[in-house]
Amino acid sequence: MKNSIGQRNIIQNYGVDLSFYRVKQNQSILTTRHSKLPSFNNPIHISTPTSPKEQQKMWKTNLCFQNESSFSHSRKRQDEFSSNKNSVSPQLSKLPRKSYQIQLDQQTKIFQASKLQEKSSQRNSNYSRPNSRLFEEQYSLRIPTNDIEIGRGNFKFHFVLGKGGFGKVWRVEMIKTHKLFAMKEMSKAKVLAKKSVNSVMNERTLLTQLKHPFIANIHYAFQDRENLYLVMDLLTGGDLRYHIGKMRKFSEQHTKFVIASMLVALEYLHKNGIIHRDIKPENIVLDKKGYPRLTDFGIARVIKPENSQETSGTPGYMAPEVMFRQNHSFGVDHFALGVMAYEFMMGKRPYLGKTRKDIRDAIIAKQVSLKKHEIPQNWSWEAADFINQLLQRKPQSRLGFGGIEEIQTHPWFSGFPWKGLNEKQLPSPFKLMKSSDEDFIREISSDNDSQDELIQENLLLLRQETIQNLFQNYPYIKEPQVTIKRF
Repeated sequence: MKNSIGQRNIIQNYGVDLSFYRVKQNQSILTTRHSKLPSFNNPIHISTPTSPKEQQKMWKTNLCFQNESSFSHSRKRQDEFSSNKNSVSPQLSKLPRKSYQIQLDQQTKIFQASKLQEKSSQRNSNYSRPNSRLFEEQYSLRIPTNDIEIGRGNFKFHFVLGKGGFGKVWRVEMIKTHKLFAMKEMSKAKVLAKKSVNSVMNERTLLTQLKHPFIANIHYAFQDRENLYLVMDLLTGGDLRYHIGKMRKFSEQHTKFVIASMLVALEYLHKNGIIHRDIKPENIVLDKKGYPRLTDFGIARVIKPENSQETSGTPGYMAPEVMFRQNHSFGVDHFALGVMAYEFMMGKRPYLGKTRKDIRDAIIAKQVSLKKHEIPQNWSWEAADFINQLLQRKPQSRLGFGGIEEIQTHPWFSGFPWKGLNEKQLPSPFKLMKSSDEDFIREISSDNDSQDELIQENLLLLRQETIQNLFQNYPYIKEPQVTIKRF
């Protein structure tokens, strides 16, 4: 019983079980049996410690591996001992009743002390907490500020405003604040099927960096395993394609109001180094005051010295340099404005064709230029000249090559109230009908996407975490106190 108490004291003091050691009587050499500690070349003398604190200090500083060869030697002796069938198990009764410490020669102490100091400095350098601002910003993003989460359950779905290539656009109400938004619900399976992951991720990335009264601003972005959700400003006035269908042609007043509003939006985008690259009537929507807002930033890009040569955009509104896969800049947006202005005046686009090749051939064939006898009634020559300069095929000859101020100072905008437009104090020429919510509620026909084999294949792919990781950076919140709900 006393031997067990002595053994337990040794374990508590040093954290080492000496049950595999025994001390030969009348000898000062410690014999190793089944030891996991290394053997030492020099004899190890045993002496009685002076105090428990000194025992602990000696063990911490002295017990370490001397070298790899001595460790291998110890392992060899252990194997020999294990193979000996006649070997006798260690006798606990021969263990000393008092605590003991191991003393090493001076040379070994110096070597081990240097190793301990090196490991200590390395540990401190690896685990020291940085004080950089970048670390604080990254670390703070991982800590939610409260328990509010954003997901489908935070919104009340009213009705469908429209349908797009990836899904529906809903009018929704945030339950807690009663604010109204437009929510784009995009099927991940459709996004994968159309190879548009980069497009939807690009739109989300750019919109989180932008905020302007003449674009559709983002408020939240979240996802579940099947869909992506983009919560944006609610624009109830309809897109310009809808209004062209109703009016067939715009008056000069309507056209000037739309083009001026888009110039304000493009001035903001271009100063931030962003090219929209898909300006067309479908991507311009009126808000409740009748002011145009620019939407759909799926193929927008940040300007580079040598921008990509991809032919992204909508045929009929694409600039010639994009059609011919040349490096392009802000001039592609100016050309699209000219195409829209021409369409508002004449009721058709300047370059027509069923395919992209037909449109490209039409651009090569001739330079479109409005003549005085072609100008409709109630339109000025300044408007026609403005359109002609925007439709120049060469970017260097196009109006706006010297900056967007060059367009704003054209004679067509002489005396235009830019300040009233920027402050949205200028009355809009678009007279919007105020209808009750019940007028918009309608039955939505079921989609036939379930019959599409490609969509079904991508629905199965969504079960894989590697596919879900393609959308891992999609969530976004405008308010810092709100956290994103994870699925």
